[in-house]
Amino acid sequence: MNTTAIAGNCFEGGRAGRPMAADGGASFRLVEAFGERVYSMAKHITQNDEAAEDVLIETFLEVCPDLNGCEEGEEVWLRLVTIAVREAIRQLHHRGEGRPLPDGFAGSHEELVLREFSVWGDNHPRSDCRDRTTILECGLRSLDPMCRTVFVLRDIEDIAVERIAEIVNRCVAAVEVCLLRARLQLRETLTRQMRRQ
Repeated sequence: MNTTAIAGNCFEGGRAGRPMAADGGASFRLVEAFGERVYSMAKHITQNDEAAEDVLIETFLEVCPDLNGCEEGEEVWLRLVTIAVREAIRQLHHRGEGRPLPDGFAGSHEELVLREFSVWGDNHPRSDCRDRTTILECGLRSLDPMCRTVFVLRDIEDIAVERIAEIVNRCVAAVEVCLLRARLQLRETLTRQMRRQ
């Protein structure tokens, strides 16, 4: 996926008549630095190539006009994540897939039951990296969109739970429960798939 080309076509066309950043070079440097990560995160959340491309374009269209207000490094990345997650969730709602995570959700620990458990030690049959990636992608697809979003932000992008709570506009406890649900469900899915192999 050439994220620079996708964003470049969008910037050159001035999509939807939005103003572009005064420094076009800075826009392209930002896309080069973070474009692949934004696209990958959006693809994990939306589970759709076209939706991920839309998230990528909308994210950079929103952040690039205000580059002068951005700090370097981590702050820019967290700002991009916030915009991309909001856009990805909007894409999911547009497709009728997103369900909001109510704050009361945090009290429902009793239904988090691990039905299967296996130790993944040295005796576990080895599969090549492509097989494991495919299994993980299948597992992610099976998750509720909000749980998938929280899992991607915490366990793939390594963003703190408190910051995730701000990004998805939920309390920390609800995010923690959602993350636990995602991890348990993924573990079950991976265990079943690896046993079949």
